[in-house]
Amino acid sequence: MRFIHTADLHLDSPFLGLTSMPKPLWERVHSSTFTAFQKIVDDAIALKVDFVLISGDIYDRDQQSIAATDFFIKQCERLNQAHIPVYLLYGNHDYQIVQDAGELPANVHVFGNRVTTTTLTLANHDSVAISGFSYDQRWIQEDQVQKYPPKRNETWHIGMLHGAVRQSQDNHYAPFTTDELIAKKYDYWALGHIHKHQILNEEPPIIYSGNPQGRHKNEAGQHGYYLVESQGNKLVPQFKPVAEIEWTSLTVNALPTSSLAEVERSLAQAIDDKLKNAPFQLVELTIANIEQLSPTIRHLLANGDVLEHLQDQNADNGKWWIYDLLLHQQNLLPSMTDLDEQYWQQAAQEVFTPANIAELTKSLARDADLAAKLTNLDLQQLKQATTQLLRRED
Repeated sequence: MRFIHTADLHLDSPFLGLTSMPKPLWERVHSSTFTAFQKIVDDAIALKVDFVLISGDIYDRDQQSIAATDFFIKQCERLNQAHIPVYLLYGNHDYQIVQDAGELPANVHVFGNRVTTTTLTLANHDSVAISGFSYDQRWIQEDQVQKYPPKRNETWHIGMLHGAVRQSQDNHYAPFTTDELIAKKYDYWALGHIHKHQILNEEPPIIYSGNPQGRHKNEAGQHGYYLVESQGNKLVPQFKPVAEIEWTSLTVNALPTSSLAEVERSLAQAIDDKLKNAPFQLVELTIANIEQLSPTIRHLLANGDVLEHLQDQNADNGKWWIYDLLLHQQNLLPSMTDLDEQYWQQAAQEVFTPANIAELTKSLARDADLAAKLTNLDLQQLKQATTQLLRRED
């Protein structure tokens, strides 16, 4: 037996905060969730899998665009033409009252809003039971695992669940424990909801496939699906990356130079070296050791000019694009004790005026005793005491 486990396609994700991208690159990013799922379908057909599981959040929201719906139907129809069944459920993002499969092709089985089990018989006569349910509202706080039937006489039993491991509080997404899932004696649990692919248990496999395409910097790294194959009486998962783009954070050390062009060349070369043979990367770049650079270059780095220039220069390189540039600085500001005495005196004259003192002590002056003391307080002493405190080394 061979099948694909995926989840959290989030078709139509908006990809907010990338408005400065050139249009061709923006279109590539915006369509990346679609591209990732198309690659999964390509692999399913090429590998001749027995079926495909989609464990919730096919769409990014409960009201889907016509484009997203049409795309998903067409991909399911491709699988239908290849005689590959699809088993899906809806999650907390695309929750809905399930009455039937709607416009989906005949090869698609949609789990309803209560836990049910469907079975199929493979070409080798193995029987497979698949259990699951779809969300009918955004939050499901009740444990649903107790409603899943135990494994019976089928060759294989697979559980599909869109949910989160139970926490001490805020259990909004069909909370469960790993021990609960193990107790069902299933051969595989195909989980959805968490966007980082991870294995909660190895035997039996209890796995989050993660989303096939990361959508922001908190979903960095590889994203894809799990290809699962039977080996003897076990099911063995293998992660397969398919993301069209990846998010990454890089730190590059600044090299001492007085040339802005040389700084930009060295940054681009460092990124190229770090991202060899990687998919297209959206980069959050941190530049360290910037105290080695001139004040002018540091200013251009800080005000966004260098970022904008690097974005323009590398818009068509097909390898990476910097969406944010951060500076890691050490000891760039002089300590307070290094400031010239005249600046301390000037600041004190501007801050410690009678009007400012009166305003700052207004609430204290409501107390008669305090008011008398404040009135008699020598302003010059206050200035001297405060500046001495500010200048004291830690």
